[in-house]
Amino acid sequence: MSAEQTKTTISRYFDLMGQGADFSECCAPDVTWLVADTGEVIEGRERVRDYIVALHSSMVDARTRTLVVADDNVFLEGDCAALVVGARTRYCVAYDISGELITAMRGYGIDL
Repeated sequence: MSAEQTKTTISRYFDLMGQGADFSECCAPDVTWLVADTGEVIEGRERVRDYIVALHSSMVDARTRTLVVADDNVFLEGDCAALVVGARTRYCVAYDISGELITAMRGYGIDL
């Protein structure tokens, strides 16, 4: 798949998420989310969506620093406020994309 198709897929995902819409339609039915720091794996479209919604509700002042789009992958680097006032937590999310669907996500540096 081309980087342009990958960009279209991830843009649609972020657009739906930003609108508060059900972004899980951008995910394969058997999508996975790996919490790289703990090894925990969340599986399935609805469970992954619910995990991401809960994760975002715990991230204060999240900012995307870098977004890299390749042929079948997207890498997002960002940071958010930590529980300690004034501190920030850096994180990275890697997305695997096939066609119009996200098939896997891996979160580094972030956990509920």
